[in-house]
Amino acid sequence: MNTYTDPVDKLAKDWFRRCRESQRVHYEYGSALERRHLRLGLPAIGLSTIVGTAVFSSWESASKHGWLRIAFGLLSMMAAATAAFQTFLNLSDRAAKHKAAGASYGTIRRELELLKTLPPETEKEMRQRLEEIKRSMDELAASAPGIPSKFKQQIDDQLKSSTHDRIFKLEPQQKPDAEQRSST
Repeated sequence: MNTYTDPVDKLAKDWFRRCRESQRVHYEYGSALERRHLRLGLPAIGLSTIVGTAVFSSWESASKHGWLRIAFGLLSMMAAATAAFQTFLNLSDRAAKHKAAGASYGTIRRELELLKTLPPETEKEMRQRLEEIKRSMDELAASAPGIPSKFKQQIDDQLKSSTHDRIFKLEPQQKPDAEQRSST
């Protein structure tokens, strides 16, 4: 008995597309957060090192020249502010959560591929597997960290403009051009 019917295929393709998009957007956003973490962390290290070294090496000179003390004070404040931003934004932890969510969406996507490749023999088994996948998707959607909509839209646009030649053949979504819109 063929339990992989057209309605099941349509549902599985939709879930596959959503998992593929979510997987990609979480990985990409996690990578973006890692880059931001480095952009804040490296200056914090550099500024702290400069201030620490300068304070020890030229404290006598700094006490004679007021402008040098002001410069060291400003550098010290910048180092503290940069380190505080890095701690407050918690970019490395957020990046790890997005990468984990991406991996989980990848797991569900592979479950859907397996379902299509090796469908269950009975309708009851098919229903159970679909309900398990749905439950996994629901739990992940509830626990996954949020993505800024502008970032998500960029990734969605990239994915929609390319074909995906795996077990689920998802064709790019065509946007009507001006001629097609005017003729309707």
